Amino acid sequence: MVEGVATPEAVHRSGGGEPLLLLHGVLLTWQSWGAVLDELATGHTVLAPTLPGHWGGPEAARPATVAALADHCERLLDESGWDTAHIAGNSLGGWIALELAARGRARSCTAIAPAGLWRTPAAADSLLRKFRAFGPLIGLGPDRRPSMPSLLRSLLLPLLADRPALVPNPLAKAMTAAITECAIVDDLAEDPDLPTGFTRLSELDIPTSILLPDRDRVLPPHVYAPLTPTAAVEVRPLPGLGHVPMLEAPDLITAEIRATIARAEAPAHRA
Repeated sequence: MVEGVATPEAVHRSGGGEPLLLLHGVLLTWQSWGAVLDELATGHTVLAPTLPGHWGGPEAARPATVAALADHCERLLDESGWDTAHIAGNSLGGWIALELAARGRARSCTAIAPAGLWRTPAAADSLLRKFRAFGPLIGLGPDRRPSMPSLLRSLLLPLLADRPALVPNPLAKAMTAAITECAIVDDLAEDPDLPTGFTRLSELDIPTSILLPDRDRVLPPHVYAPLTPTAAVEVRPLPGLGHVPMLEAPDLITAEIRATIARAEAPAHRA
């Protein structure tokens, strides 16, 4: 347990229906999907893992890279008997979702505030500087305790949600605990693919939605390369929301994921 919060299980499974894989962002866990999990489980078999090296997740093989995390998610799909699934991801999970789509494992892809779609390599450097600046305060890693735990929630929640007061208290506590326990930030900082990011967006031919919160303090809109919509890829802003928008607007994020899935299930696309 961390600060009185129970360690989450490594993988959350629920519901029944079309397969849906949900991937969380760096430092967090599957719990970051909040109420979205139960809503989507009414029509889908939901698989929501905690990524390796994150709180409650499996130990990460070293070096931990984005590609290695995508490999791990592919293995989970295989173990579930899913050749493909609808996939949604946030932040780092959004990059992994796009990577899995490029590998042919997605029926649809919803990337929410995705990492990896950088305007320039400097955008990745800026993100890493933010994490490292908070490192001494939040005690990144399970062997390092935060030096000022009483400030954690007030400092960190505004990075995740534009309106922290809307985040249910148990979820806010879980997110704060998770952030202090991530063990692979340094590994990801050395990933040779980090400066380049994800470069295969134009190749995707399955329904894909790129959702960009306009109040994102972690990956503000200006860090993204110009994103040109295609027949498959839609790009939309999320007004008034922060980096992990499902914390403060679960109904909206549920609707967005369902809308992307509906495009994949439309007769024209199936044909």
